[in-house]
Amino acid sequence: MDSAFPKKVLIVEDSKFNAQITADILSKYGYKTEIASTGEEIVEKINNNQSYDLIIMDIELGGTIDGIDAAQIAQQHTDIPILFLTANANKEIMEKIRSVTAYGYVLKGVDECVLISQIEMAFKLYEAKKQIKKREELFHSMFESHDVMMLLIEPESGRIIDANKAACHFYGYSKETMLQMDIEAAIGIFTIDGCQKCSEVLKKGNSPCICLQKLGDGKKRLIKTYSSLLDYQGKTLLYLIIFDITEELKARKNLEFYKKLFEDSLNEIYIFHSKTLKFIEVNRGSRENLGYTEEEFEEMTPLDLEPEFTLQSFKELLQPISNGEQKLIIFDTMHRRKDGSLYPAEIHLELIEYGEEKVYVALAVDLTEHKRIKRDLKEKDEILSTIMEYAGDAIIMIDDNGKVTFWNPAAERILGYSKDEILGKELHEFMIQDEQLYKVYREAFKKYRLSGKGSTAGKTVEMKTKHKYGYEIDVEISISAVRIKDSWHAIGIIRDISERKRFEELLYRQSVTDPLTNIYNRRFFMQMLEQEAERTKRNKKPFSLIMFDLDHFKNVNDRFGHAAGDMVLKSVADRVKGRIRKTDCFARLGGEEFIILLPETSLEDAVVKAEELRKQVSTMELEGIDRVTASFGVTEYRDSDTIDTVCSRVDNMLYEAKGKRRNCVKRG
Repeated sequence: MDSAFPKKVLIVEDSKFNAQITADILSKYGYKTEIASTGEEIVEKINNNQSYDLIIMDIELGGTIDGIDAAQIAQQHTDIPILFLTANANKEIMEKIRSVTAYGYVLKGVDECVLISQIEMAFKLYEAKKQIKKREELFHSMFESHDVMMLLIEPESGRIIDANKAACHFYGYSKETMLQMDIEAAIGIFTIDGCQKCSEVLKKGNSPCICLQKLGDGKKRLIKTYSSLLDYQGKTLLYLIIFDITEELKARKNLEFYKKLFEDSLNEIYIFHSKTLKFIEVNRGSRENLGYTEEEFEEMTPLDLEPEFTLQSFKELLQPISNGEQKLIIFDTMHRRKDGSLYPAEIHLELIEYGEEKVYVALAVDLTEHKRIKRDLKEKDEILSTIMEYAGDAIIMIDDNGKVTFWNPAAERILGYSKDEILGKELHEFMIQDEQLYKVYREAFKKYRLSGKGSTAGKTVEMKTKHKYGYEIDVEISISAVRIKDSWHAIGIIRDISERKRFEELLYRQSVTDPLTNIYNRRFFMQMLEQEAERTKRNKKPFSLIMFDLDHFKNVNDRFGHAAGDMVLKSVADRVKGRIRKTDCFARLGGEEFIILLPETSLEDAVVKAEELRKQVSTMELEGIDRVTASFGVTEYRDSDTIDTVCSRVDNMLYEAKGKRRNCVKRG
């Protein structure tokens, strides 16, 4: 990269954390970055004429415009390469990416070398597409404006795809009419000798084809047609050049044009003598790539370019076409430039008539880029294999029968089964222990194997499963559907979240319990009270509250110390907790004050329970401490109550009990 003019990359990712990681990696490699988090931001930047060399786009974005829509809008305003970010590469994601002019995709979380390699490949692909576009524009300009008749034909159907102005003028039809015609209507049915169909001759590349053609005005002209296959706008078309050879002067001019097409071809084209093998003609593409002058080529043969051949082996290669057994030979070789460097090439070789003799024509295609792409793909396959081998998460693949076809080392570590034990077995026989649940799964899998759709496909779910040794573990599973050879397979990524679940449970317990007494805290109690009040409004079943406070608790702390006071609080909480229902909610409000929520309990029953608890507390034996008593307030929730009013009333009942004589129950 030119450090003086660093490429500018727009990173579009709704996760600021992930976006910054990507930006840091790109900055490390000399790219200038900018971050956007929504599709709307991209549209605004494009509308404000901000320019970028590349957009790295997350497919799933916040807001109303996702990554695909944003890419389509951006490409309506500017020609810019877009590389997509995705968390997975299932068929649905691939179809979305193909719906726009994208330059590939990168899986989130890939190694930075893979990311940079993909970005560099996107830039190279973008430059290649620009060059192809320029060439196609140049070709179209030449095609449309040139006074030589030219047609583009769809090879299979023979339908005319395009006809230049010269062709329309020559045939005497409008372009619209020409596009309704086929190859035989344009160049005749049979060759001038009547031996072959013109369309078959041209499709096979046996140029030229000479025939007598009737024009739109009824006149007949003798035409010579040359054909070649041409990659144009993503299609392979039959490219026809048609010469009116009725007049020799015009025929000579058209032959000069054909020479120009040969000379300016981007591919290497060689014509060499069938006996001496010396080059007769070599086009500009060959001279520029190999570094030899036209004069130097006149003294050379193909053996000077292909070091792997001897004269004998090369003649043996030519034999099938020299004796007429084959029309065309295609082979791979290594071409040697003048400076000694080698590059891979694919050679298309045929024998054609040239004047009164036969010559060989060779078309050489430089395979350097093809080989590089193939090598890159191999490297990526090796990287992917390494990732799957050493991934911390289990990666599993099952076929359309539910049988395991891939099982990485992490799967063995998490679930306990070795690859030998599990491959070829039905995965859910091991993972689903409940027989009824297994039957449900089998029915669901029948639908999945037909459509690739299911309740968990494309989602991340949490579930419990059993390790090989019988103990239960919590796992997080992401399942993706993959179509392979007309059947639906599934790829699952399994992560052991047992430790996380234990930690979450610990945090939850700490958030809802009082650390000293290990009963519920005030915040959680108020949540439960609100829920019970809503439930009472619906089902009209009463609930009651008991609030109690230890009498003269300050004296305990003053006389025996706070450690003794803590022991009393814990002892009282344990005694009360052992005397209430599991459905009751017992909490410490603070200090020595406690409260109990009794669902579906009348005031009378709550008073009985409060009296029982008062006696339990007053008869407790606490070593080294005098008898402890408590005062109780009891009330029942009323239709007119709110949370505040019912709590206030039970609080008042408690203080009446403390003001009356303590160690008693007051109802209200």
